[in-house]
Amino acid sequence: MNLDGLDEPVRRYFAHAISPGGPPPRSVRLSMKGRIKADLWLPFRADEEIDGRSFSWEARVGLNPLTLVRIADSYAHGVGSTEGLLFGRRALFHSADEDTARSAAGRAALESTVFAAPTVLPERGVAWRAESDDTIVGRFDLPPERPEVELRIDAGGAITQASAARWGPLDEGGHDYVQCGCEVHAERRFGDLTIPSRLTVSWKFGSPRQAPFLKAEITWAEPI
Repeated sequence: MNLDGLDEPVRRYFAHAISPGGPPPRSVRLSMKGRIKADLWLPFRADEEIDGRSFSWEARVGLNPLTLVRIADSYAHGVGSTEGLLFGRRALFHSADEDTARSAAGRAALESTVFAAPTVLPERGVAWRAESDDTIVGRFDLPPERPEVELRIDAGGAITQASAARWGPLDEGGHDYVQCGCEVHAERRFGDLTIPSRLTVSWKFGSPRQAPFLKAEITWAEPI
């Protein structure tokens, strides 16, 4: 891991997240649990794999052992999709259009910076800059988008907030860029990786109309 030439706050973020040693992993697998908002707040569990340029997220919504809805979201090579199945059988929704791809590209950038710092090193194609001592920005090239993720970090390099202008639905219909982000409430070390372990994710992040839609706790993570 070569951090030479990076602004000090950027180096601080990577040095905090990644233990020094061998070559950085190519991806991160993790499991999470929490609550997701679909009109009502419902419990969920999910598994994810993310690598800086793609992700796959499979969730089970409902109280164990009853799974009400299975959700599968993914993005890779410019293609994004989302699918929900009632009781694992009946289709509730499915989308794989351009709007879905644009939204999923922004999500891939956000979640990679938060959960998989080794996959967003400059050598992986992400351009980093410091806006201030506690604010850094990573720019991605994830077709059809070029998202920029803003991270707020503390004096030790830990993430306190992450946000990006992500393509998403508007209340009045249609799509446009909407600020999406998370507030970090706790972090945890998994092997050689330190990541946020408890967070709240919201649309319209940082505005008076901020709308939380996911509250998650990371229960397991493995760099691979």
